[in-house]
Amino acid sequence: MVDMELIADALIYRQGDMTIAADHRFVPGTTLITGRIGSGKSTLSLLLSGQVKPDTGTIRRSGIESEILSLQFPEYHITKTTVADEIRSWGVDPNAILTVIPEAMWRRDPHTLSRGELKRLNLACILARDPDLLILDEPFSSLDADMKKWFCHELQKRKERITIIFTHEREIIPDSDERFVMRDGQLEDAGGSMQSRTIACPHPEETQSRFGDGRLRLLSVICLSLGAFISIGGALLAFVWWTVVAQKGRRLPDKRLLAALGVLILVPAVVTEILVGGGISYGIRMGVILLISFWAYAEFRGGDMLDIFVWFFGERFGFDLGLAAEMTLQSFHLAGSDLREIQRAFSIKGMQIDYKTIIPAALTLLLLHIRRADETANLLAIRGFQSGGTHKPKFSTFPKDVIMTIFAVLIAILSLIYFW
Repeated sequence: MVDMELIADALIYRQGDMTIAADHRFVPGTTLITGRIGSGKSTLSLLLSGQVKPDTGTIRRSGIESEILSLQFPEYHITKTTVADEIRSWGVDPNAILTVIPEAMWRRDPHTLSRGELKRLNLACILARDPDLLILDEPFSSLDADMKKWFCHELQKRKERITIIFTHEREIIPDSDERFVMRDGQLEDAGGSMQSRTIACPHPEETQSRFGDGRLRLLSVICLSLGAFISIGGALLAFVWWTVVAQKGRRLPDKRLLAALGVLILVPAVVTEILVGGGISYGIRMGVILLISFWAYAEFRGGDMLDIFVWFFGERFGFDLGLAAEMTLQSFHLAGSDLREIQRAFSIKGMQIDYKTIIPAALTLLLLHIRRADETANLLAIRGFQSGGTHKPKFSTFPKDVIMTIFAVLIAILSLIYFW
């Protein structure tokens, strides 16, 4: 048998203010990795699987001919409209897992299954594939005790293959060859001995990316959008502002999103230019407005809108308006996150989202948001929320935020005076 190993060589990945770091050689057997929520476990699973590329360091594989990553939420993995077809999409014959997924379930829509049933379906398919490298993100969540015991028993058969489990489970877990814990992005062994390279995190002011003060950020976007909307000259000044401010460490929106927005702007611009003229000017101005807006709000920071509205309108009216704005921005952020996870799930199966698979992908995205909205509404109802609330806004204002905002205001004023 060819020796297998997965090597995380000086792996470093920046995620907001956290640095994910690991330096370890994974060999056949079972490795358990635990850690608090937000400690970087899921991100490390994506790095080890190759779904996310590290900023520095490399992932090397030796002797590994097949691998599978199981995502934390089983809904992302759905790519077909029946359970039987979903099983086949993993390259598995439904009869091979008949004892786990009975035939009575085969004709059901996977979206109608409970999360526990979906998790059981995914794990059964993955184990039937028996890959050389298996990376599992929270595989025990939503499983009952009997299924956890069955799963652990099946994992014991993989002694000659590499299994890496990221989990919170404490009571029912498989025998492991190695145990680690994620602490603030660092991979350490369970005894506290460091197994990754320690990275010194810069001061928060040095890592701040787009306006620590949400009020100044919103004012800047409004002023720049106004300047760009007024004329080509204002749009040019706004673009120069963005070029100067965004030159260090600023990331554009996803390329596919930019392409979609480009089409939405280009089509009406061309039609307008042909019919009445001025379409090119419209396209340039709207393009600059959307570029700056998406750049400024590419990172979702919970509580930002709530702070702004309560500060401006007070707790009586501002709390409700801020909560609505907060939930709206969060839904957009989660939609992007869900779409990335769905794309990863498709790639794990060697598929991609195209005209043949767009319907199940879109249905998964829609149902995820409906379920999340329903859970949020139930939570608010249980807590007895009707209107208003108590909230003390907090803002972190840095000198460069003020300077950026002053120039944005000046651009709006110049556009009004000279270009309007």
